[in-house]
Amino acid sequence: MPELTGMQVKFTVLKNEDIYKYLDEREKSDLSRILWKVQELRLLDGKPLLNTYLVVNTDELYATDIVRIMQANNQWGPVIDPNQAEMKFEGDALILTEMEGAIK
Repeated sequence: MPELTGMQVKFTVLKNEDIYKYLDEREKSDLSRILWKVQELRLLDGKPLLNTYLVVNTDELYATDIVRIMQANNQWGPVIDPNQAEMKFEGDALILTEMEGAIK
């Protein structure tokens, strides 16, 4: 989908079915602890515990229509943010690359 070129990767989405299918009990427990920690720290920052999102898989036929709607509402377009993590896959591992000039 050419509209994705240069887009900021802002969210990480895991399909619940994949979590149940591919993670063992320890990994599920680790994920649960990580999600709990994020919720607790959001609360301390005065943010809602959880946000609710609509997720559209980019291979859906209507994905381009969604992109156009978001563009019309100034919610879509390339973003240059030195604090935005870039990611790539190496084998079966998701790698978050270090970014020059990022706040740590």
